[in-house]
Amino acid sequence: MIRNMNVFVRAGVAILALGLATGVASEALAAKEKSTQTEARWVKFDPAKNAVTVKVQDPGQGPNKKLMKKGSEVLFNVVPEGSVLSRTTVSINGKTGTLKDIPAGKQVNVYWIPDPKKSGEFFARKIDVVLSDEELDAMYGSE
Repeated sequence: MIRNMNVFVRAGVAILALGLATGVASEALAAKEKSTQTEARWVKFDPAKNAVTVKVQDPGQGPNKKLMKKGSEVLFNVVPEGSVLSRTTVSINGKTGTLKDIPAGKQVNVYWIPDPKKSGEFFARKIDVVLSDEELDAMYGSE
């Protein structure tokens, strides 16, 4: 009986290890995948769904730009908190910001990949807020 329990315990440990290795491997592959940069207008951040919506202005540069269409509203999954290696980072004028700091209508650059955890969806790795000329003049003065 003890021998049978050892077999089940070993099998359980092996299955758990395989599951963890698969999860780590998918995150490692996602970390190596090259991002696509898309220019867009900010629509909203939904903290309940951990998702942001933007309206695409330019599909941009990168391997997956064909998945974006100019003028379409696109939902990106985000991770608002956690390690800088796994969360969605936000930069406003080169300084760290949060998703809640971005007002509707702002121009943003979204750096994204196909979501490794949700087939057919997108994951935003980084979002840069683009300041207007007027905002830059107000901050730094005009020439």
